[in-house]
Amino acid sequence: MIRLDHMCLGVPELADGVRRLAAETGLGSYEGGVFEEHGLGNTIFPLGGDVYVEVEAVVDPTRAPEPAGWFGRATRGGLDRWMFWSLRTDTLEELHEVAERLGGEVARVPGRTEPNGVRRTITSAPGGPLLLDLWRKGLPNWYYRPDPATNPARRPVSVGSTAPANPRTPVGVAWIEVCGDEKEIVRHVGEVTFERLPLRVVGGDEPGLLAVAVRLADGAETVIRRRSAAALLDGDAR
Repeated sequence: MIRLDHMCLGVPELADGVRRLAAETGLGSYEGGVFEEHGLGNTIFPLGGDVYVEVEAVVDPTRAPEPAGWFGRATRGGLDRWMFWSLRTDTLEELHEVAERLGGEVARVPGRTEPNGVRRTITSAPGGPLLLDLWRKGLPNWYYRPDPATNPARRPVSVGSTAPANPRTPVGVAWIEVCGDEKEIVRHVGEVTFERLPLRVVGGDEPGLLAVAVRLADGAETVIRRRSAAALLDGDAR
C-alpha cells in the first residue's frame, strides 16, 4: 500500500522558521540534524499517522550548489515555500515496482546526520535526474522505511526555545492541497493511490504542494499554507 509520508518546507533561517511555524500551528518539533552533503539543516514536526513536515534551511551554502541554490531561490525575500511532498510504500517490492513503472531505479543514499551522530540512509524512488524532474513538476517521489519504528514521525517532540508552551496534539493529516493537472497526478501516483490519499487538486500556474491541513486531538484543524517552490528549481525566485 502507498501512503503519504512527509512534506518539506523551505525557510530562510532554520531556528526562526521553526519558531514561526510552532507559533502559527501550536505544534511541537524536534531537531532533525543536517544533510551534510547538501548543507541543509533539518527540524521535524510530527503530524500523527506516521506523517511529518520537515522544515529545512541552508546552513552551509559552500557544501553543494544544489539543492542549496534551490532553497535559496525559494526563500529569497524572507519567504517560506513548500519544496516537495513524498509518498511511502509498505514494502521494498512496491518501491521497485514504482521505480520500474516510472523508468527509474531505487536509490540508497546517505541521509541526514542526527544530533546524536547517527547517519540515516534514504531508500527512495526514483533516483537521479528523474527525481528532480518530478519535483520540478510538483509531483511526489516515494520512500521505503524497513523499520516503521524509526519513522521520523514517531519520535517525541522536544522542549526548548522554539517549542510552544503547551503543544497541541496532532492526530494525522486531514488533507493536502496540490496545484497541478489532476490527470497527470493520477497517472503518476496511480488511480488506487489517488483515491486513497487525502488530496485536493487545484488549478494554477505554480505546480506543487500549497497547503497541509493537520487534524488535532481537540477536533480542530490547523492549516499550513505556503506557495510552492517547484517552478523555481531551475529559475529565479518570483
